[in-house]
Amino acid sequence: MSHSENSSLNPTLPSERSFGLLFFVVFLIAAAYFWYEDFSDSWIHISIVLSLIFLLAGFFAPALLRPLNKLWFQLGLLMGRVVSPIVLGILFFILITPIAILMRVFGRDELKLKKRQVSSYWVERQPHGPAPESFKEQF
Repeated sequence: MSHSENSSLNPTLPSERSFGLLFFVVFLIAAAYFWYEDFSDSWIHISIVLSLIFLLAGFFAPALLRPLNKLWFQLGLLMGRVVSPIVLGILFFILITPIAILMRVFGRDELKLKKRQVSSYWVERQPHGPAPESFKEQF
């Protein structure tokens, strides 16, 4: 198994420093939002204090953030398992199914699945494809 395949099956936990910086930015944006929307000062102060705690912990004590980082990572994996099938199902039933229904209504058979009474199902190419000799030593 190649490295890229292995990393997609077993994603690695991001560093605690990057986790701390992420939540520093998140709580700083929350403080700015609370200030902009005229929330009470306590919400603004709590957000600023939390952002500073994550900043300082990220730089000076990243080991303290490991449990939160693991929880956040597990939440992301869980959301990926739940949201991906839902989104793909919605796309399938909104895009693919109506197209398939329309193709059946108009009698299209792109895969040539309808039974035909012919002696052979071989389809002659016109013009003919490449010469068989061109397939030697492909690699």
